[in-house]
Amino acid sequence: MEKTSFSQYLYVSLFLLAVFLVVACRPATTESFQWDGGVVRLDRINDSLSYLRYERNGKELSSWRLPYPVYRFDWGDVNDDSLPEIAVGVIKPTRFFPVPEKRLFLFKLFHGKHIRPLWLGSHVAYHLEDFRIERDSVPALIITTERMSDDSIVSVFYRQQGFGIKFLRKSDSCIAVKK
Repeated sequence: MEKTSFSQYLYVSLFLLAVFLVVACRPATTESFQWDGGVVRLDRINDSLSYLRYERNGKELSSWRLPYPVYRFDWGDVNDDSLPEIAVGVIKPTRFFPVPEKRLFLFKLFHGKHIRPLWLGSHVAYHLEDFRIERDSVPALIITTERMSDDSIVSVFYRQQGFGIKFLRKSDSCIAVKK
């Protein structure tokens, strides 16, 4: 039987340590979309820390720290400026609504390369459950799923306008939710 040298143990240990560090240091999940030769992505580091990043040609041009749980990432040209806006759903309290709830944040690519807040929403018409960006319309629609005071669920349609989002309409049909 062949003896294993100390240097072989050392090499194997260093290799396993390197593999562990590569796996442990990468973002837990990444969601992204391509735009203008670059990539906009959401790197979820852990349950309560994510980063929005914009990269072009492998170089990071901009990033934005999101120190909150993120439940949704989407994008679309919501203000009709031919640039994609980034929509991120976060769970956090606000100054006037101190209970952590789902919020909608909109970011823009300022000068086509810098991630900057467009609207950090504290509240929508009802209690926000989820959202999506409908990219088939110009400008893109923001469609939310919201819980009304009677616990029914309704879809609400918004457009980005100035500072904030403008209520357009809510769906006629509600989904009753059993308690």
